[in-house]
Amino acid sequence: MPQLPEKIKLLHVVGRFGIGGTERQQAELIKRLPADRYEQTVAAMEKGAFAAEVEQRGVPVIEFPFTSFYNIRAARNYLALARLIRRQRFHLVHCHNFYSNIFGTIAARLAGMKTIITSRRDLGGMFTKTQLRVQRLAYRFSAAVLANSQGVKRFLIENEQVPETKIHCVYNGIDTDRFTPQEPASDAAESLGIAPGSPVVGMVGNLHPWKGFDVFIRIAAAVNASRPGVRFLIVGDGPQRGALEQMARELHVEQSVTFAGARGDIPEILALMSVFVLSSPAEGLPNAVLEAMACGLPVVASNTGGVPETVNDGETGFLVLPGDTAGFAEKILQLLGDPARAKQMGQAGRRAALENFSCESLVKNTQALYDEIMQD
Repeated sequence: MPQLPEKIKLLHVVGRFGIGGTERQQAELIKRLPADRYEQTVAAMEKGAFAAEVEQRGVPVIEFPFTSFYNIRAARNYLALARLIRRQRFHLVHCHNFYSNIFGTIAARLAGMKTIITSRRDLGGMFTKTQLRVQRLAYRFSAAVLANSQGVKRFLIENEQVPETKIHCVYNGIDTDRFTPQEPASDAAESLGIAPGSPVVGMVGNLHPWKGFDVFIRIAAAVNASRPGVRFLIVGDGPQRGALEQMARELHVEQSVTFAGARGDIPEILALMSVFVLSSPAEGLPNAVLEAMACGLPVVASNTGGVPETVNDGETGFLVLPGDTAGFAEKILQLLGDPARAKQMGQAGRRAALENFSCESLVKNTQALYDEIMQD
């Protein structure tokens, strides 16, 4: 068995290092890995909001701007990153998402490296068949594939023919000190036009078609028909916002549905909610659900991907078939009508977040993977 170096030189390859669940996972891991054990560098295809956070911890972020995988700039970036890998003599390359899987694996193999970890955090609904075929090549040339849930692991085995022995499950981690139960803040409520004591049902995420916010608006209409006065809060922004606002008007729930836009005060916004919803048709391991659980909210979520590994049906919330508007509405109404049970479920969710989905667990389990790959 090879002897591990005293300090591992670790290169993280990331895509757009900005706002998003995957990007937050990258940043939290990089910030929390012990400096006496790892000498870290980040190669980013685009610097974003999280780059400054890790640079403040003394981790350099080097940008390799891409406009395409197939032009002259891309070829120069592959070669430049390969030169950096050879020059710095990294022991390990960790690629964190779809785009960085391709960029990092090509560059590392050009540099003669085999200790490469690729990552998968979704069920592929946002990618084309060609993109997924290219990503399978990255998996083939890496030493390990990190999946963030058993659901994603099963998907890789059954649909993308990745050998089970190559896949390692490491759950996402969230900051359970930042995301913690708290009393609703009046200024946060006022900023959204929410009256004190109003029942609020919310969902957080980027407004993309694959996130299921259209289902959430249909759920709002179904709940509103039985219980007028419930507020529905959509937190996030993205290309689908205009279409979703139009949909709310067509279903006559524009007065009940509030589009909060992108917010930096997510824990304070979650504190306003009575029930958290995830209506995505497909998910790997949604950070939004973990954050809601850590804040003590009961969750009603699509039974897909890794979601059942977070939401214990009947204990920390309810699982519903994706797209089942009536089923979502029924469970939400149950929780709104039984505040004691909702509180009990939220408390159980908080305990589950602390036990299984903390940043400390993320770091510990990722380090174990690093050690295993280095020793092979």
